[in-house]
Amino acid sequence: MPNKIQLRVDPKVCSGCLSCMTTCSFANESYISLAAARVQVVLKPFDAVNEIGICRQCGKAPCALACKLGAIRQAPDGYWIIDADLCDGCQDCIPACPFNALFVNSLNGHVIKCELCLGDPQCVQACPTGALVIRIAPG
Repeated sequence: MPNKIQLRVDPKVCSGCLSCMTTCSFANESYISLAAARVQVVLKPFDAVNEIGICRQCGKAPCALACKLGAIRQAPDGYWIIDADLCDGCQDCIPACPFNALFVNSLNGHVIKCELCLGDPQCVQACPTGALVIRIAPG
């Protein structure tokens, strides 16, 4: 398997601008909606550190293990993806994720997660503070 990228998050430098979310939804859905973003920023103005929920592309993904239908699978390039045709929306995968990185798109009811734009994550390019950083992981 070739080297693959991973996203690293530094919530201490996240300004809460939500550029990552708007860019993500547009890149994946062709429309801008915070509900359709595969990265979620939870603004915490009184804690001084925002929470960023984004898939870390685990080696043995707990979300995939929790999916009884096999809808979360590893693509040939190594990225964990959700096969929307297999997903029945049971949401068993959501609590299985230790990074709070699976979400329900409230516009269509589908479970979504970051699939790293299959190697070219648009959110990283959109982040003005560098809170999202690409790391190359050996394949």
